[in-house]
Parts: sequence; C-alpha cells; structure tokens
Amino acid sequence: MKTAPTLSARMELRRRIRASRIADTLAGMCADLCMQQVEPDVALQKIQEKALERLVSLLDTRIVADPEAMDECLELVAEESGRIACEALEKGMARLREGLALLESMEDEEETEEFAGRFAGGSVN
Repeated sequence: MKTAPTLSARMELRRRIRASRIADTLAGMCADLCMQQVEPDVALQKIQEKALERLVSLLDTRIVADPEAMDECLELVAEESGRIACEALEKGMARLREGLALLESMEDEEETEEFAGRFAGGSVN
C-alpha cells in the first residue's frame, strides 16, 4: 500500500504534467522532424527523450528524501513520456496535414484565378 506522501507526490506530479501541456510543445518538434524527413522510429525516440527531459524537470525535489515517492514518480515519468511522445506525434502529424491541405487549397485557388483570367481575356462567340 502506498503512503500518503507517495500518493500526494504522484498526484502533484500528474497535475504538473497536465498543466505543462508538453505534448502541445513537442508537436512542433515532431512537425520539424517530419519536414527534415527523419525516420518515424528515430523521431519518436527523440521526442520521447525530450519528453523525459521535461518531465524530470517537473519533479518536486522534496521527493528525493522519500524512496517510495521517488520510485512512484519516476515510474509515472516513464509512463507519461511514452504517452506524451505518441500524443505529440499525433498532433504534429495533424498540423502537417492541416498545412498541406491549406497549401493545396491555395494552389487550387491560384489555378482557378489563372483559368478565370484566361477565360475573361478570351473571346466568347
């Protein structure tokens, strides 16, 4: 059974993780890695490393004195880093899809304007 300080430390860390919105920040990193044509498994590893880095910085230094709380929080960090990395990949890919759709719509619009310009300049019998 977990002690009250351990449960409290874990809950506080979970609150900090949610408040940090790390996945949203890392989604930009994901999009950058995709644009650089980094292999998906390498990109996931880089994103997960960055997530771990940021999650560790959220740890409350008071838990160092409590081995049980420290173990629980590190376990949570390990779990959350994988989840956050996957969420960041999903959000990054969604951003890329949105960007591509926007570019395609702009290209379609330019083609339509070009066609309309040629049509307007021609003669109609």
